Amino acid sequence: MSRSVRTRLLPAIIAFALCLPFAQAQNVELPDMGSSAGSLLSPEEESRYGARMLYELRRVDMVLEDALLDDYIHALGYRLVALSERPEQEFTFFVVRSDEINAFAAPGGYVGINVGLMHTAESESEVAAVLAHEVAHVTQRHLVRAYESMQKATLPIALAMLGAILASRNTSGDGTEAAVIGGMGLLQQQAINFTRHNEYEADRIGIFTLAKAGFDPEAMAGFFARMGRATRSNSSVEVPEFLRTHPVTASRITEAKNRVEAIRRNPPAVTESAANEARFRLMRERAHVLTSSEPAKLVDTYRRELRNADAAHVASLRYGLALALLRSGQAKAALGELDVLLKDAPNDLAFQIPRAEAQRLAGDAAGALAQLEALADVAPDHRAVQLAYADALNATGKKANGQRAMAVLRPIVAKYGADPTTQATFARACELAGEDARALEAHAEVALYTGRPYDAMEQLKRLLERPGVDYYQRARVEARVEELKPYMAELERQRIRREDQDS
Repeated sequence: MSRSVRTRLLPAIIAFALCLPFAQAQNVELPDMGSSAGSLLSPEEESRYGARMLYELRRVDMVLEDALLDDYIHALGYRLVALSERPEQEFTFFVVRSDEINAFAAPGGYVGINVGLMHTAESESEVAAVLAHEVAHVTQRHLVRAYESMQKATLPIALAMLGAILASRNTSGDGTEAAVIGGMGLLQQQAINFTRHNEYEADRIGIFTLAKAGFDPEAMAGFFARMGRATRSNSSVEVPEFLRTHPVTASRITEAKNRVEAIRRNPPAVTESAANEARFRLMRERAHVLTSSEPAKLVDTYRRELRNADAAHVASLRYGLALALLRSGQAKAALGELDVLLKDAPNDLAFQIPRAEAQRLAGDAAGALAQLEALADVAPDHRAVQLAYADALNATGKKANGQRAMAVLRPIVAKYGADPTTQATFARACELAGEDARALEAHAEVALYTGRPYDAMEQLKRLLERPGVDYYQRARVEARVEELKPYMAELERQRIRREDQDS
């Protein structure tokens, strides 16, 4: 399936994953008064279904896996969560490989933001405003309540869309899109009235959270209005996905502005800084370059923009240029641009990590490895640094370096075990070190976290049949198998095809 088709199917994948709970909810006795959102799904069930959505997105390569970006978006998101109505709620923030201007939330605190939205935003506060809105959807349990209202029609629609999505893996995708669009239309029609109320509530709560966290409270209304103006001013411009999934009316913008005026009368401390904005601009360009299908064309674009750039944007544009050069195979040129950036910010890991990669690709693997080793010593808990160091060790193909990479990654795996990139890097290190059983265990985790649960379970079971598995690993694998059994049984009840085994 092409990237463009996957992008258009994104709402369907999300809808499918989130609608699955209602396979078991069809016979639930709802109370006569009030909402049953609190009893329909437990927090554990919400988290499980949100995780399933993320697995599905990863299975079709829609999640941008980058440790630096992950760290940035998590820090930004949790700055808001800490001051939300439910600061104890766990959240998982991630970046989606889509040029569509959109963001979304799922039960269990899963919040995705598209690269297209990050690239369109003009400030960190605008991105924070969207995240605050999505956080409010989660803390107010809008998603569970909405699915409750649709439960009678959800299951057949979800199953039909699932069939279309799976079928598309071996077809052109035209019939898939038609089926998906039809299903989504039905879902959207049922949810529209409920959604309007939720959108206003998420705006209200999100704006106050935004302000308490030290961001510009005007950013939400400003972003909505700018999107609307851009669409109205050019009839040839397709309505952004954000405006389709978050309908913006004049009254909604007015209400948001009125709330801002109320906040201005008793304003919280604003903690925005030039450093924060500079970091945002760097991460915005990083996301843009890493998802580009034509990085060589971006090289020309960045060079042209740099000629006329104001001082505030020079560093981010040069950073984008360096990454585009690196991705287009021009490692020596990338080195030059990164060295310019490092003159003004010699300790910035966002510059140091790609510089080491450029150095290795330019032919100085030993120098790059030494540089990353030094960084790893001073930043032992930094996932992006440790992953880059482990990658460089693995690239040598030497057993001793594989053993070193294993040691480096063990604490990272313990903390970020649900990250498939971390597990895949660890698996490669184990293979080099001759630890085949431990490598198989890591590969099973990769399969699980990329939407292939049956494959993961079979790998774990095969691992238990291997001779020589020590007591501790056997106990760990057996516990993992038992942990997955309820999930697998649930998939069977929902009649989800074993698509990860079908060819």
